[in-house]
Amino acid sequence: MSRIKIIPEEILLSIQNLPQESLGELVNFLEYLQYKNSLKKNQSSQNVQEKEIQAEITITASESEMMIEEMLREISDCLPSLSDYAVSRAGIYEEHP
Repeated sequence: MSRIKIIPEEILLSIQNLPQESLGELVNFLEYLQYKNSLKKNQSSQNVQEKEIQAEITITASESEMMIEEMLREISDCLPSLSDYAVSRAGIYEEHP
């Protein structure tokens, strides 16, 4: 049965010709194949979901700037303002001559 095209009737005939003792093995193998295929389906659907999430997260530079401006407007009242001396060279390096 190594042919590329497998006919379902041939599979059924092969199963019918198996000895009774081998049917349990066949059932176990079929369950394993179903499990393996379900994992592949889950992984591919997770990959699609991850790609969708990544696509949603993509932010343009202008959107980023707009978000920063909005956040600054929201928190501007909470930010302490610095004096001219604090931002001057003398204020920054006051310990150094």
